[in-house]
Amino acid sequence: MPLAVLDSSIIPTFGSLDVLTAWLAVGDPGLWWYYALMSAAGSLIGAVIMYRMGRQVESMWIEKKIGANKLIKIRGSVERHGFGAIFVSTIAPPPFPTSWFFVVAGALSVPRKSFVAGTISGRLLRYGLITLVAGRFGRRFLRYLRHPFRYALISILVVAFLSLAVYLIQRQRETADSRAAKQA
Repeated sequence: MPLAVLDSSIIPTFGSLDVLTAWLAVGDPGLWWYYALMSAAGSLIGAVIMYRMGRQVESMWIEKKIGANKLIKIRGSVERHGFGAIFVSTIAPPPFPTSWFFVVAGALSVPRKSFVAGTISGRLLRYGLITLVAGRFGRRFLRYLRHPFRYALISILVVAFLSLAVYLIQRQRETADSRAAKQA
């Protein structure tokens, strides 16, 4: 759990939580769900800390740390998609800058419920899948996690599919909301 908190911070852990969580699930496949829950809970704690930090700092500090171009992209994504941007950032594989999405969400005052929902649902999906697959496929899956660039195409396709699904769901909700507003 402490590694999960650290993993959601701006201190890079280079996917070590994914590997540790999978390793634990390989060691005791019957407890895959427990390892997923603990990783997601610790990650949520770290994410909330980063969110609160974002509420305290100014955009200038964030820009100095990550650069103007990256801040513009993250800010635009969080402003346009809110929950969806947080959700996708939590399922994206390392070295995706998830913690900076948390900080920017706090700086932009994204509603806390939306932030927590996006974070916990994304992390539960991520660690649930990792531990479930690790428990099922054992050491073969650990080889994948140790050498993710060999399997980059598979990782990219999975994240792209999940991102597209979230985008389509969010767009459908926006369309339904705009229709309801026109009828009212």
